[in-house]
Amino acid sequence: MDTIFEQITIIRAARVLAGLSQEDLAEAAGVSRQIVARLEGGELNTSIGHLERIRAAIEKAGVVFIPSTAERGPGVAKRRKSRANP
Repeated sequence: MDTIFEQITIIRAARVLAGLSQEDLAEAAGVSRQIVARLEGGELNTSIGHLERIRAAIEKAGVVFIPSTAERGPGVAKRRKSRANP
């Protein structure tokens, strides 16, 4: 399980990969743009609930979070479209 700090460090990369602006992500997650900006800036003074809502909105936009391993840190990737639903 990645730490909260590790999750926060990849929020911006995940948002950009999803093609969302800070405003778009904030709206989708039901938080303010300032919260998104602070998280992307590495500030830890936000609630776990905000982080979970932001992460859920990014996942809904088609990005998956990849947990870290002993060799590398966490990452993000685009979800593949189902072959049944091209």
